[in-house]
Amino acid sequence: MAIVRKGKQQYGLPKKTYWHLYSLQSLQSEKLAEIVNKVLKKEYVLIK
Repeated sequence: MAIVRKGKQQYGLPKKTYWHLYSLQSLQSEKLAEIVNKVLKKEYVLIK
């Protein structure tokens, strides 16, 4: 993913699409609800 600013290309991190159960434990409740909804819609993948 390239972000173009002032004629230069800067590369950002790719969007995180794979989530592990342990990483979900440390999230705030609002963020957890967003991730769970996207997992249910099959936009994100849950790793067991």
